[in-house]
Amino acid sequence: MDVGNVRAVLARKGLSAAEVARRIRYDAAYLSRVLNGRQAPSAALQRSLTELLDLDEDDERTEYVMLHPTRLDRAAVDALAGALAAQRRADDVVGPMPLLPAAETHRTVLLGLLSHARGPERDALAEVVAEHCAFLGWLHVQMRSDRAVSVLREGEQIAREIGSGPLIAQSRNFLACHWRTRGDHRQAAQHFDAVTRTEGVHLTQRAANTARAAEQTAKAGDKTAARTLLRAAERLGERAANQTPPEAAYWLRGQAFQLLNQGIAHAAIGDEKTAREHIAAGLAGVAAEHLSAPWISDYVSPGQLRELSPL
Repeated sequence: MDVGNVRAVLARKGLSAAEVARRIRYDAAYLSRVLNGRQAPSAALQRSLTELLDLDEDDERTEYVMLHPTRLDRAAVDALAGALAAQRRADDVVGPMPLLPAAETHRTVLLGLLSHARGPERDALAEVVAEHCAFLGWLHVQMRSDRAVSVLREGEQIAREIGSGPLIAQSRNFLACHWRTRGDHRQAAQHFDAVTRTEGVHLTQRAANTARAAEQTAKAGDKTAARTLLRAAERLGERAANQTPPEAAYWLRGQAFQLLNQGIAHAAIGDEKTAREHIAAGLAGVAAEHLSAPWISDYVSPGQLRELSPL
């Protein structure tokens, strides 16, 4: 058993060593020594790991590329992107804490792979790495960790190197969310506004971030400017309603999240009736799995959710 391959598969599947030890009922310290190359695995452990990880063609392809980064191909990039998509959607259900250790390991693996990658698929890999850094930054934002800042700037820099406006915007959006969680409304408003001015930003991202800039501007005390921003956000939201968002911002599909963002902006300005109408309409269009996501509390309290959610 190649321990390096096992570590790569764990990172790709979003599994921490502690979680693996729990699932296969092995001592976590022993498994850690094996994964760090300090102790040879027993035959029984090898069988348990093989059964748990259920290695498939994508795993084999990805492991091969991890060991031979100059032979990167599109199928391997797609496998890595698929693993990231699964982790991001898991965050919608379980929140950041269970995902954070594996996501940190995955970042290290991906950055190492990117540093050695060559050939026509390198930019495609860089997209995955930039998006993963944004995702990891978002996990840290939810945990109220200052590490979010450096990771998100790292993701923005990688996105900038390949000229991806939507991914630059994504990292900037999560950085704005970091300042919002810190209660620094002026910083948050400036960063949300910076998203809207990013070259190549998608219309759905621009609309959502204009509304968030309006909310934070109102909370910073300038309700006149906030109303101007909110009117612009509502116009942009109408135009964005039928647009397919970039995969990195998949939740912006349709009008639901535009209405939620506009709703909390109205609430910050003091338009309570309009705020409730927007939030109720937004909740009616939110996918069921998102209604239980930890970050839905950004838009509505648990009590309000029970009151406003459609039957």
